[in-house]
Amino acid sequence: MNHGTVDQGAGDFLVERRGAHVLVRRIGEAAAHGDPIGWPEPLAGHVFVLVSPAAARESSFVTALPALLHRSVVTEEVRAVRIALPGFGRDPFVPQALADALKIEVFAPDGAFVTNPGAFLYAGHGTGGTGWLRFRPGVPVRPGGRRYPVPAWETAMPGAPSDLPGAIVEPVPAGLLVRRPEGRPTAPGDVAFSVPADPAAAKIVVGADDLAPEPAVVAAVIGQLPPVPMQLVSLSTVSSAHPWLSEFAKSLGRDVAVTVSPVDVKKRYRPFVAELLQRADGTQEVLEFVAPPRGWQRRDALGYRLGQVMADVVPSGLVLRTGAGDPAASTLPFDPEGWTLHLGSPGTPIGPDLLSATEALLGELAPEIRKVARLRLLGRLDERTLDLIDPGPAVAERITPAGPGQAEPPRTGSEQDGSVQRPEARPGPAAAPRPGTAETARPSAEASRPRGGPVMPAALMVSSAPVPTVSGSAFAAPAQEPVAEVPQAPSTPATRPEAQLAAVDVRPVHREAGLEASPVTGLRPDDTAPMPMPVVEETRTEILAIAAETREPGPSAEPRSVPGTALAVADRSSTTAEQARFTAAAGEEYGEALATVNAALATWPSMRGQADSGIKADYVAVCLYLGRGRGGFGNLHTAVRGGGAGEIPDQITCLASGLRRLPTHRRAVLRQSKDPQALERTLAPGSILTEPGFLVGSMDLDVTVPDADLDVLIWPASARRTSELMIGQPVNEVVFFAGARFKALALRETEPAEGEPDDEPTVPRVAALFRELGPDEAVPASDELDEHDLAVLAKLDRALERRRRGALRLVEEPDLMNRLTSSLYEWREEASSTADRGQAITMAS
Repeated sequence: MNHGTVDQGAGDFLVERRGAHVLVRRIGEAAAHGDPIGWPEPLAGHVFVLVSPAAARESSFVTALPALLHRSVVTEEVRAVRIALPGFGRDPFVPQALADALKIEVFAPDGAFVTNPGAFLYAGHGTGGTGWLRFRPGVPVRPGGRRYPVPAWETAMPGAPSDLPGAIVEPVPAGLLVRRPEGRPTAPGDVAFSVPADPAAAKIVVGADDLAPEPAVVAAVIGQLPPVPMQLVSLSTVSSAHPWLSEFAKSLGRDVAVTVSPVDVKKRYRPFVAELLQRADGTQEVLEFVAPPRGWQRRDALGYRLGQVMADVVPSGLVLRTGAGDPAASTLPFDPEGWTLHLGSPGTPIGPDLLSATEALLGELAPEIRKVARLRLLGRLDERTLDLIDPGPAVAERITPAGPGQAEPPRTGSEQDGSVQRPEARPGPAAAPRPGTAETARPSAEASRPRGGPVMPAALMVSSAPVPTVSGSAFAAPAQEPVAEVPQAPSTPATRPEAQLAAVDVRPVHREAGLEASPVTGLRPDDTAPMPMPVVEETRTEILAIAAETREPGPSAEPRSVPGTALAVADRSSTTAEQARFTAAAGEEYGEALATVNAALATWPSMRGQADSGIKADYVAVCLYLGRGRGGFGNLHTAVRGGGAGEIPDQITCLASGLRRLPTHRRAVLRQSKDPQALERTLAPGSILTEPGFLVGSMDLDVTVPDADLDVLIWPASARRTSELMIGQPVNEVVFFAGARFKALALRETEPAEGEPDDEPTVPRVAALFRELGPDEAVPASDELDEHDLAVLAKLDRALERRRRGALRLVEEPDLMNRLTSSLYEWREEASSTADRGQAITMAS
């Protein structure tokens, strides 16, 4: 039969041949230009006859059907005809008479059937019928399967729903849906009905309505089925995450194939992995991956290639390399909420050709894929790459004290000495010049070299890499000087960990439906795109190995008495004068932190924002706040709460300005408490807490501090993540703007799990869930939770569930523990208002 051939048929109907299939439609009805359904695979001796809706509505159709089939369909080679007309088999008289008259088998559904591509014309549970019925000449009607063609595994799948402890099992076109009891029954049009069937394996679908059953329950369901090939299809980020999959395979006692391609791209990005093998030992392996991006070629079963650049598809994302592959990159598990771009190979320089290939790759990806990308540098940037990233002359921006009580202004001139030191791939701390000296700028001797060729990929600078916001938070506040200032303290050298460019994990903004990031507003015209900015030349001299005193967290670290007058921190950009004063006062700490800033700017050019020298002073203020020496959390946090400005003048203003430049974090933030009387565990839902200082939390949910007995999960509104700035830290931290308010949503408590190992860290049994109020959001008069609160609460519950399923890392660094466990204050309306910004406010503990 030729595609598109039309026979006159009989009466008012035409017969249009579609390859081995037939479409019956009314005369005058517009011919379908595209296939109206997912046509089945043709079977020898079988003809599939689809009846158009217009033809089915004609009362004369049933009368004309025998003549239509006899004249245009039935031949000596045809043994069976399948009439695709919803409900045609409900009254067995007509199809039975048709089978007797034509002396062939007739199949007809007693209800509707699913026409989605890959649905195998499913006519079982959920369609209003039981399946396809088989009518043979002179033989009573019998079931003819629920799908067409009938897959080999169909007889192993139940045809009706069943209730089990903790789950309900329902048939779907692809196999079975295992859902939570509180979920709604599935029906045509649901995502579970859209999962394409595989003739070789039954698919077990989980995670409908974003509710994932317990892994052990799903494993028990599969254990009761006959042994046929099966695949797991996850529709939820919970059941697609490694902790859930690992526990499922372990409960099942065998390896299982998992389809990870999402059905709803609006909620989840489409990963490179199409199918992976989840082993019972917890490891994962890629089985199938999607077609290569445009311009790339498929490379056997390993991945893609572009010239000499190889792209290995691994569970966590892609490895882009020109050297040997890194087996360790394959050990990172699949993440349903983002992917990792591993760049380079350990010990191998990253050259311009690899950056060009990175740009070509990212340029072909959809925005929903780029925005959830993480970058992990496995190699090191070579000299040519550094030149291409930053071809301009070096400019000295560090200002050091020229003497007691005075400082030199920034230099803009240059002193030609003909030598330049490029920053190495792994810059370490650099000591500042001795007091009484000033560092001078040295122009590059190679400044006149050609600057053509590849540059840092624009996609990394703009689209794929997290782009720091320039406008900052939405707080409306007039530009003003800090309300308090302390005299400059003498410089005290302190050591900081070496900034790593290897094994970088920069995590992007993850947006969820309903909580999309607001558009950046308040940008100046020159802020719309990142500008090139020279990398500061750092002279690597002797590193001062003076250990800074650590602050052990204790009951006295966070007084619970009335704090008195707190410092109101204005939300604005720092001025040039403030940056100069802060730079001079910070002394050697500034130089050490500057190495960290330079490493971040070299890795993420998009962080540079507009080409102003003050960006580094602002970023250094953030680094010091998260450090261990002067200007750290222990000193500055207490000072702000007590109305002081801290040990280093103007750090607060630069800190607030630096946070404004960092990307907004819109995922759950983790904090903890070891205080049995903490307000976080005693407040009723709807209550408001606040922090007059800069509250710190972890964007990593797999960490815990020793002896913590309370988890505090916060859904942020304006918090800024620091992972792009503080590269290679053991915990990626998030900082909230000063004066942030937090609404209590719920207190969750679980019973101790049986068989918990005593030698491994465990998640606290109690968790307090909060939502950060927006900067201009009014505090509701009622304590009841609104729709927005409930939506956020559901997301926090899912984040808490993922945290409780996964393994934990113990955090024992004293300063980090102190930052993650500081207590909050109770917010009082009479003590704080937006109109009072820039003036002292009082908080109650």
